[in-house]
Amino acid sequence: MSDQTPQEPFDPFGESSVDPQSIEGLFVMALSKSSPEEREAFLDEACGDDIESRHRVEALLRAYEDAGSFFEKPPLGVPTAVDSLTLDFLEPADNPELLGTLGHYEIYEVIGRGGMGIVFRARDPKLNRIVAVKVLAPELAANPNAKRRFVREAQAGAAVSHPHVVTIHAVDEDEKLPFLVMECIVGQSLQQKLDQVGSLRLIEVLRVSKQISEGLGAAHKQGLIHRDIKPANILLENGVERVKITDFGLARAVDDVSITRTGEVAGSPQFMSPEQAKGERVDQRSDLFSLGCVMYAMCAGRSPFRATNIAATIRRVCDDEPKPIEEINPEVPEWMIVVIEKLLDKNPDNRYQSADEVVEVLEYQLAGVQGIKPQTQFPVKPRRKAAFPQQRSPITHPKKDRSPWWIVGTVLCLLAMATFLSIAKTLEAR
Repeated sequence: MSDQTPQEPFDPFGESSVDPQSIEGLFVMALSKSSPEEREAFLDEACGDDIESRHRVEALLRAYEDAGSFFEKPPLGVPTAVDSLTLDFLEPADNPELLGTLGHYEIYEVIGRGGMGIVFRARDPKLNRIVAVKVLAPELAANPNAKRRFVREAQAGAAVSHPHVVTIHAVDEDEKLPFLVMECIVGQSLQQKLDQVGSLRLIEVLRVSKQISEGLGAAHKQGLIHRDIKPANILLENGVERVKITDFGLARAVDDVSITRTGEVAGSPQFMSPEQAKGERVDQRSDLFSLGCVMYAMCAGRSPFRATNIAATIRRVCDDEPKPIEEINPEVPEWMIVVIEKLLDKNPDNRYQSADEVVEVLEYQLAGVQGIKPQTQFPVKPRRKAAFPQQRSPITHPKKDRSPWWIVGTVLCLLAMATFLSIAKTLEAR
């Protein structure tokens, strides 16, 4: 699937200090402990009977552990070095061009690895087609939770059939390592494109956003919430740059009771919704908040809630407003800013309520940008807060009519007055 420029390991401590008695400070201190037992002992002492603070710190710890999703470094196109990888789970192959085989699939090369999986370019000899085979990382094979999450990705992705969602062909719970087989997308991720060019042109933002919305709409109709929409999980096919949403590893059914477990946090902090960051119940509107974050990044060239550490990032998501887009990129039209601000509202009730609603708005605006008269009207409401203080307009007076008729009327009035005065003086003299 996609290659991504290697990133430096994430430093949860960052460069800034935090209040050691705050939730973020407790989180940072807990994270510094070398073992789960030491963390438990620290939280027992630091939180005492404050159950709410304990849950919030534990939620942040879960967010940190789970922040590296399957495609944190999504694979696409450029092979990844295999020197540091152990591939002894592959069966030997007679063909020297192959790394080996997995099931009946012929493995040609490693095209990337993420937090939990290795992705290969492979061939399905039964159907004679190139596919991407994603294998659970060997070091996680003994973890039953990792296995369940991996299989859940395949099941969630396979439930959605849509042109803008990566197609899952099969899943195999192999005795050694489970793996799933999906279509192989030749291209790059949206994150890679943003890293290369910064902000995108308006028409590109509209086109990509509309296709993401359509893919999300298909998932939501299946009762699935993606929960990890971010540029790294948006793949762009070569040439046409058709959008493909990938990595349903964090997806949940809307009625999945596990969503409501206290303190459960999963996803990528810079793109997660406030309710997701707090470990609260989420629905499809959480994905729409993440979509707003992605649209902001496409317009501004950076995510809206950047911070020096994960705790500060989650705090910004929950409490702060992002820097106004027009201060970063003055070329973004106000109606686009209005759409993004609506998606980024902290209150889910104030956002668009469905992906289909977002699609309709973006279709209308895209038609306008392309010079096509839209069939329906979706006016964008004015912004609640002006980006800049409004200047009071100077008081002006309407211009007087200086037409020839006005001049003739004025002359006649003057003549009438002169005649009246002349008659009055004559009568007075008599």
